[in-house]
Amino acid sequence: MIWLLRTHGCLPASDLARRLEVSRRTVLRDVEALSAAGVPVWCERGPHGGVRIDPSFRVDVTGLNHEESRALFAGLTDWGALTLGLGDAFASAARKLLAAVPDSHRSQSVDVASRVVVDPQGWLPLPESERADAVFHSVQEAVFTRRRLRMVFRHKSRTTTQDVVDPHGMVAAGRSWYLCASHDGDVRFTRLSRIEEAEILTEECSDDSGFDITAAWQKQREEFLGRFKAITAAVWVRDERWSDVQEWTLRTTTASADSQPPGEEGWSLLQLEFMDHLHAMTILLRLGPDARVITPEYLRQDVIDYLKRTFERYQQGLMS
Repeated sequence: MIWLLRTHGCLPASDLARRLEVSRRTVLRDVEALSAAGVPVWCERGPHGGVRIDPSFRVDVTGLNHEESRALFAGLTDWGALTLGLGDAFASAARKLLAAVPDSHRSQSVDVASRVVVDPQGWLPLPESERADAVFHSVQEAVFTRRRLRMVFRHKSRTTTQDVVDPHGMVAAGRSWYLCASHDGDVRFTRLSRIEEAEILTEECSDDSGFDITAAWQKQREEFLGRFKAITAAVWVRDERWSDVQEWTLRTTTASADSQPPGEEGWSLLQLEFMDHLHAMTILLRLGPDARVITPEYLRQDVIDYLKRTFERYQQGLMS
């Protein structure tokens, strides 16, 4: 609770209860206990009230226990800081954090940090469109300085739209960055690789002190995932592609064979679960001759039709 109040200054008891996953009564009881222990925290009434803490209050981080010290350094990664041009500052901050860790935990914290590597970039090179460029740094500056941003955004259809937005923050999801901003009161997450132009304006953004970017991102993600209609298919797959289908599908299970395999040996009938029709087609075509759809019938026919159209297109190219 103390860390949340130090970060936000003042939060309604109901908001604290939601963030800490406890009841509102528990929050009020803890406020009373902290106050009795000498922590300058109190409740204020009114429309702008809530639980407050003296902004000058500081917490002694040497009170970190063994598990907290390990957790702090286990997931420490400089990837985001480096992308934002804050690599040196990150390294300096990490050294200060390490110095604040109790002596009895410091060596283990260093050991954990050296053994756990978090690399969101994965194995493949970062696409040029996802690399930090002039647009990226303009967006970053607008977020940090709380200035409005005029941006030109490219849609999937390659058409563009120009908007003036109030930036709230940035989200790194996988290897992609998103701008969280408001336009006419509507909160949107815009992939930075689709922003073609970004101009920082002199106007300040509207106050967003009560805005929770993490909660907004989780809501957006849940709504996005809710638009998919899962598909389950029975597919003969070569055994050598077993690890591929496990990685590329939502779920892979062995099915009882009630049809003949495409070859004599090395085939298994699997139940594959996909996010939607597009996901299913993408993976099945990627497997190529190493897979054969049994059911549903419409999916098998869709694969056949797609392959026919592809063959005809290439055949036209050879004949021209």
